[in-house]
Amino acid sequence: MAEKTNEGPRVGGFSIEAIRRGSQSDLFSSLSILSFLELVAEKEVVVAINVESRDIQKNPYLFSIAYFHPAKIEVLYSYVPGMSPKKRRLDIIKYFFNILTLVQSAYSVDSKQIYQLLDSALNDMNEYVTGDYDKLYSFYDNLKNEVKLLQKKVSDLAESNMQLARENYDLKLLNDEYKLRLKQLETYSDEVLKVKIQEWLNEHNGEINVSDFARVHGVSENRVELMLNKLVTDGFISLKQ
Repeated sequence: MAEKTNEGPRVGGFSIEAIRRGSQSDLFSSLSILSFLELVAEKEVVVAINVESRDIQKNPYLFSIAYFHPAKIEVLYSYVPGMSPKKRRLDIIKYFFNILTLVQSAYSVDSKQIYQLLDSALNDMNEYVTGDYDKLYSFYDNLKNEVKLLQKKVSDLAESNMQLARENYDLKLLNDEYKLRLKQLETYSDEVLKVKIQEWLNEHNGEINVSDFARVHGVSENRVELMLNKLVTDGFISLKQ
């Protein structure tokens, strides 16, 4: 949830010397071309109000007010917290220059006043752009360093992954070799199996359960039967009558 703040808009402004040549009605007529302006006449002053946004109570929040006096033009404007004051001033000066083009027949303005205001605007713009550029470059430079570090980590991880893959392959080969050797060690030769059968017969009163023998010694029943037949045909054991 956004944090509420009671901090309201702030106000800035500027003015230039200007001699009004026309009447208030002429000035009204020139400014009325802009439908978004609210125009008010106060004695010898014409006030042009431009409300850009309002708060939830419908009060003006972001706005500018131009006061057209007989000998000067004064501009007040608001800017809100979090907004760049220099950027806001640049926008208002641009807006003010557009207003001047509408009232040029009603006012005589010394060009030096315009140059000074323009020079101030350019200085603000230079600071604004330079400040933003410095921030952007710093952000870019930090990102570039982070990218380099991440690329090195990716490269290191890729190399480690290849090394692990090689080690895993070697371990698999070694494991397969051990399994084969273990199987060979666990598998009786024919001669050994014959001896085991004879020992079993001696221990079990000359009787043998093929299934039990095969399970105990980890050999197939078929092989046990083959060895029994071999022992019988070779005369090492005989069948009970």
